[in-house]
Amino acid sequence: MVIAGGGTGGHAIPALCVAESLRDLGAAVEFIGSSSGIESTLVPEAGFPLHALPLAGFAGSPVARLRAGALFGRAVASCRRVLAQLRPTSVLGVGGYASAPAVAAARTLGLPTFLHEQNSVPGRVNRLASRFTRENFVTFPKAADHLPNASRVGMPTRREFFAADREAALEGLGLAPPVVLVFGGSGGALKLNTSAVAAFSDGSAGGMDYTVVQVAGRRDFPNLKTENPRHLILDYAPDIWRYVAASELVVSRAGAGSLFDLAAAGRASVLVPFPHATGDHQLHNARYFTERGAAELMLDSEVEPGPLRKRVEALLSDDARRRKLSENIRSLATPDAAREVARRLVAAGERTQR
Repeated sequence: MVIAGGGTGGHAIPALCVAESLRDLGAAVEFIGSSSGIESTLVPEAGFPLHALPLAGFAGSPVARLRAGALFGRAVASCRRVLAQLRPTSVLGVGGYASAPAVAAARTLGLPTFLHEQNSVPGRVNRLASRFTRENFVTFPKAADHLPNASRVGMPTRREFFAADREAALEGLGLAPPVVLVFGGSGGALKLNTSAVAAFSDGSAGGMDYTVVQVAGRRDFPNLKTENPRHLILDYAPDIWRYVAASELVVSRAGAGSLFDLAAAGRASVLVPFPHATGDHQLHNARYFTERGAAELMLDSEVEPGPLRKRVEALLSDDARRRKLSENIRSLATPDAAREVARRLVAAGERTQR
């Protein structure tokens, strides 16, 4: 099998979840990705071969778009060479710059092609790639309105989140409960990060009797400081599931991967959608959860130090509300998603071989 795509953790991590399920089923898996994307690190670390290509996005100036178009054409040709050599029985695109050229190349070679769309509103690359696929797997029901031949399987999620144990995580991380986790994603979230620092860095204001762990992202981390010993700021947490497990409450952006990680762990959450996401997909993602009573919503424009701290402390003092949020979000988890995608890829491959 070949899995193509990446660029961000939101694409690469679910792809790796599917790859692990494929490996469990006895399939050999290789990746096609961008040489500049996060997959260039994560895929080899997970033990899978990566064929890395020079790729760029289509956003930006006309010159940048022309360059990206030229790279795309070369990428299709490169993908054809890789796929012709590997002759995989199925190809899965997961979004990101490498997804569309690999899926297009696979189609020209007559290989069964599939796509997984993580968000509620598909981006430009996946809309393009969906024209070449046999079937499109989606996480949110709303995404099926935008893609042909779509079926909902949910979000492939790392197994560690389903095994979340608060007491073990608190002890292992050396954190004093209760813990609030503030997480804007691996790339950072400037508005959320600066508001959280202003809200929690002075622990003497109002007598803060809880711990805040803020995973700021490597871009924002150097500019964030705190004077509060119960406010821990990290640049990155490769074992983010341990901090989710330790938490009573999470304040998070609303990327699809983060939401289903929280669902797997069953953590009460306040969701702050990134307002400039393509197609406003983070707001649509968040509303899928909030409309089902599985999280609370706080718009980016509302995230100021005072309101943020007030919302956190109100939820920390309301055990019944947090318990209900936890139960509802856990019911939305999709623990079989990676295995289901893997099963369908293997089945398609077996039909092709016959």
